[in-house]
Parts: sequence; C-alpha cells; structure tokens
Amino acid sequence: MSFRKRVLPFLLIVGLVFAGVLGISSTKAFAMDSKGSSKIAFHTDANNYSKSATTIDVIGKNPFDTVVVELYKKGDSKFYKRIDVYKAGTYKVSFSLKGLKAGQYDVHVNSDWSYLAFHAELTHYLNVQR
Repeated sequence: MSFRKRVLPFLLIVGLVFAGVLGISSTKAFAMDSKGSSKIAFHTDANNYSKSATTIDVIGKNPFDTVVVELYKKGDSKFYKRIDVYKAGTYKVSFSLKGLKAGQYDVHVNSDWSYLAFHAELTHYLNVQR
C-alpha cells in the first residue's frame, strides 16, 4: 500500500475531528461575564477586540422597564458611550468601535425598581486593539 493511500484517510479523519471541535465550541467560552447583581447579569461577545472588530455586543436580561448600559475606558470616571434599553426581557446592544482608541474598557449596567438599585459590571476589562 502506498504512503498516500495510508496517510490520506488519517488526515481526513483528523480534519473532521478538528472541524467538529471548532463547530461545537461556543462563543460564550470567549465572552466576558459580569459581576454584581444577578438580576441584571450580562455578558459581552468577546474578551479581546482586534483591529478588524466593529462592535462590542452586550447581551443581558432586564427584569425591569429600563436598564442603562455604559462603556467606560479604564481610568475614566465618565462613561464614553451610553445606551438605554426600554424593554423588559433579554436584550442585545452594540457599541460601535469606530473612533474608539486602543486600550482597556469596562461595561456597567444599572437599573432601579422602586427604592431598589441594581448594578453589574464586567469581571475583567475588555482589550481593544486599533
């Protein structure tokens, strides 16, 4: 039996296994989770954003009427961008990376209901490359 006939099936099997592993893996494994109130828990679509990335997607749950999602640059006390969500349930908002400088960023989510206030933020900073 020739070398090509023995190696080709082996490479085909290895390729299929590799493709299966990539297909099974979820993007959640690469996402950043939040800490703080579990009532308004959220996560981002990634930990690191390359030069070709276009948005930071934030996905969360809102049991109340309104939730505020803010993007902060590390070291700044003032938010860079803010998105208000006016619906209860699951939401997804996207912060455009256009014009955003390279560095580390944090996402904060806030909401209140009656006299109760809820706050959540990322467990670690996001890395943005430009």
